[in-house]
Amino acid sequence: MQAQPHHTSWRTIALAIFAALNAAFQIGKAIIALPLLQGAPLHLSLRETGLVISSLAIVGAVLAMPLGLMVSRFDARKVLCAGVAALALTNFAGSFATGIGLLIASRVVEGIAVVVLLICASSVVGRQAAPRERDLAMALSSTAVPSGIALMMLGATVAASLGYPVSWQLLWQLNGWLAVASGVVLWLCLPAMPALASTAVGSGAWSAIRSVAQARGAQLIALCFATYAMIYFAFSGFLPLLLRDLLGLSARQAGYVSAAIVAVNVLGNISAGALMRRGVPPRWVVGAGFTIGAVCISLLFWVPLPMQASVAVAMLMTGCMGSIPGALTAGAPKAAPSAALVPPTIGFMLQGSYVGQLLGPLAAGVLAQAGGWTTVAWMLLALAACGVWLARKL
Repeated sequence: MQAQPHHTSWRTIALAIFAALNAAFQIGKAIIALPLLQGAPLHLSLRETGLVISSLAIVGAVLAMPLGLMVSRFDARKVLCAGVAALALTNFAGSFATGIGLLIASRVVEGIAVVVLLICASSVVGRQAAPRERDLAMALSSTAVPSGIALMMLGATVAASLGYPVSWQLLWQLNGWLAVASGVVLWLCLPAMPALASTAVGSGAWSAIRSVAQARGAQLIALCFATYAMIYFAFSGFLPLLLRDLLGLSARQAGYVSAAIVAVNVLGNISAGALMRRGVPPRWVVGAGFTIGAVCISLLFWVPLPMQASVAVAMLMTGCMGSIPGALTAGAPKAAPSAALVPPTIGFMLQGSYVGQLLGPLAAGVLAQAGGWTTVAWMLLALAACGVWLARKL
């Protein structure tokens, strides 16, 4: 079994989170590219653009746990560098697509790289943090995804506001060059981190996957993360439309406000680590996040509020609910059947997240079309209540 570090290597942790940030950019760029992909030269339909965006989540929903097992068998430094190298190649290849085939193929490979980077980065953070600081470090690692999405949304909105032309090809190429630069930094600055496979379950990959899937703690964390992801991505995915339809904001105003609301989620991630470091049980942090989310959903959809108050409530919702992934990510290493199975356990958690990413926006879109935003609100409220119930069992 791997020895516990006596001191936290914050430098290595920061580099791992930096690698995960590159993965998160690929989620953010797809959200921005939604209307751009419908223009020349692709002229994609709504169904086709939805497939481009959801292909990454499909990969994660199917392959996250097996990829987590694979990550545990290689040096983490090499895995992170290979992951950002794959991002560079897929971004450059995708930027030259003249049809949906190459674009989808590049997004599938990109999705594998994103999942590998997120799993490996979280595993590195857990390995490099001393026990007394592990909860805080793991919570910090959960900030990568909302930070990456918010930075991409904000950057594109600022560029458009300043008059710079923003195309989907430019977004892909920019991410490719960012990945190249990140790979150089990671290769030069990260230390070697030996594989965990020597301590893995000896009877094979399927035995290891079964061990993780049957662990009660891992099951609850995955279910909680799926519930959170359904709420978060159903809400944030349609946020520009909600701000337009409910508050009457312009497209540019909605872009800035959406980026701010998503960015506040990072504060919740960090607060989860700080609370658990002070002895607050994870189930309380998760339960409080879902409870506050339910209250905010009710206020947003059923109480007539001024525009500024509605934005403040939305920021409170995403901020407080941000504590949920922070607490769940911190709990994943503890829920693993063994130290060697931490990466596949994180993969199992992410698998739940990706299932939520797929189902949440899909269900919200169907319900919004059938019965309007109030019907979506009832779905979000029911999911928040389910989250409170699951949190009590953690």
